[in-house]
Amino acid sequence: MVMVQRRFQYGSICIPDAAVDANAPYLLAGRQMYALALPLNGSMPIGDEHLVGLMGGIWVHPMRIADGFDVDLCDPYETLLPMDDLHFRESLNAATWQWYYAALQVVRRDTVLPVAPVYRTEITIHNRDGLPFYGLVRLHTTLSFHGCWFGAIDSGEASYHLVENLVVGQDGRQPEWGVALGSLVMPAAVTLTPLGERTAVTLRYQVDLAPGESCTYRIMLAVAQRGGCTAAKALWSTYVAQAVAPSELLPPDRPMVVSEVTDIERDVALAQLNLAALQVDYPDLGRYFLAGLPEYPQLFGCDTTYTIPGAAAAGFGETCGTALQILATYALRACGRIPHEITTNGRVFHPGNIQETPQFTLALWDYLRWSGDLATVRQLFSICREGMCELIPAHGGIYPVGDGMVERLGMGARKLDSACYAIAGLRALAQLAHALNEPSADAYMQQATLAHSAFERDWWLESEGLYADSMHRDGRLQLDGHWTLVLPVQLGIADPQRAVRVMECLERDFVNAWGLVHTRHADERVWTLPTGLMALAAFRQGRAELGLALSRAIAQTTRHGSPGCFKELIPQGLCFVQLWSAALYVQAIVEGLLGLNPDASAHRLEVTPCLPSAFPAVQIRNLSIGSHRLNLTITPDSLHLEHLSGSEALIVAYAGKIVTVTPGASFHHNGHV
Repeated sequence: MVMVQRRFQYGSICIPDAAVDANAPYLLAGRQMYALALPLNGSMPIGDEHLVGLMGGIWVHPMRIADGFDVDLCDPYETLLPMDDLHFRESLNAATWQWYYAALQVVRRDTVLPVAPVYRTEITIHNRDGLPFYGLVRLHTTLSFHGCWFGAIDSGEASYHLVENLVVGQDGRQPEWGVALGSLVMPAAVTLTPLGERTAVTLRYQVDLAPGESCTYRIMLAVAQRGGCTAAKALWSTYVAQAVAPSELLPPDRPMVVSEVTDIERDVALAQLNLAALQVDYPDLGRYFLAGLPEYPQLFGCDTTYTIPGAAAAGFGETCGTALQILATYALRACGRIPHEITTNGRVFHPGNIQETPQFTLALWDYLRWSGDLATVRQLFSICREGMCELIPAHGGIYPVGDGMVERLGMGARKLDSACYAIAGLRALAQLAHALNEPSADAYMQQATLAHSAFERDWWLESEGLYADSMHRDGRLQLDGHWTLVLPVQLGIADPQRAVRVMECLERDFVNAWGLVHTRHADERVWTLPTGLMALAAFRQGRAELGLALSRAIAQTTRHGSPGCFKELIPQGLCFVQLWSAALYVQAIVEGLLGLNPDASAHRLEVTPCLPSAFPAVQIRNLSIGSHRLNLTITPDSLHLEHLSGSEALIVAYAGKIVTVTPGASFHHNGHV
């Protein structure tokens, strides 16, 4: 079997064959279920680090339910008939196979329902010949109830049996879990083969087609988390008769960037689609973003905080808010410390690297800037205050001791990123306090200013033109050349003249054809995260061409390996769907290239574009900033803003001019001051 073509298509978003891998994994996403499999062999193992070989398949977290489905066409004696001219289409919410055998055309379409733990495959066979065809459709998978990584779930001793047209099963140790698999059509034969804690299932359906006839088989796997196999059968019955329709991962009124530069329009839409595919709502945790697939379906502290600005701008403010609330719930029981990694059934695997606590405060400020949700901020403010004013000082003061983003041995006890985020976190705490009319706002900003002054004195290496990577307890500085050297510039902490020198050095010595390397001379791999942060730093310095090039490097990952997916490494590698990759791309375009800096709770928007000269006009439609909904058209030297709706007027700052735009009104300005 050879794949002739693999193509990504979601509505008008299309990625034709490029450097994609014909048998790289694909994703089918829903809020309560997702499936990872290989187009040419759905039962092949996926996963190299955590549950080795079991990170793929069909998941209803915190349980793995099945392998992917393998579907074959056979003759009456069950001899496999070869596939010719195989085409594969995918969209993160559906996958379609089309192939031929002689005069038979076979189309298979798989989906995960968006709001229910139901997997559905529909197989249509059309006989174009002048002769009848007799044969079998054969579906094979392996069922089991396997708990998530470090979930401590005592599952096993599952039993599966045939009840009329359905294979039903129930876990022996978690009897509330049940499955139902089958079609409305009675199978010609069923084989159930126990394989230890797993059971291989093969369903066979008779095909009897006269010349010119077609037939369709709809086979569904429904999973119940309460009520066992009885509830699973009821869920199966609810959905099996419904017509197959495209399940929309993205709402039709999502914010959309439109530009004559077609890659930006496509890649922003792809990023939004990736973010939608990583949204989940699981019973043990609630609504959040998966950090990455296949290895990291968990809720992460740092991954979530890096995601908030881009995801909020992309229209996912509600999930941003609930994810922050979940993290805060855990921090409340951990003296303000934000956890690094939480399993899908709510257990803390990693209590948190030290920089994640100030990152959370910074993310809450980003969330407020975009959402204006003062109620959530008021609820979570005490967590931020405890983390910044009590936990961070208890870990060494303004330069906290502990692991940061770079988890490498041999560094000093105090890390550059932790010091930078501690300063940025204090600034964000002051801004949150100001928004809430807290009297402590000025004191927090004064602490941040003092910490910033000390940082410039204590961390700069004049001979290198860089800040140190780490500091030992005795104050000695160490330079290893890690990617975190970009953070003082990206966070706006570096002295302006030093920021220029840092960026010059990074661009010269740390950037390869794909982006910012992890560690100079030691680890030349390029992650999307450092590259995205360097793009934001470049835009902050007004270096539009560099910022745009680095942003586009992130988007290039969607054209390698699994098409349409933002990867963890550039051009591909590690997780083939990575949360912060998509979010940072959106942030780089919206906040970096287009220069949007909202303050939704103050009903204010500052626009400072960083577009290359002669760059085509870029539009954003249906952008939400708190209660305000906007259309914007931005060029290198003009802004047109339509205030579509809002609770009150919006204050707009652009090119030295400050205007008040009422709902229903527009603002247009040419030229910079």
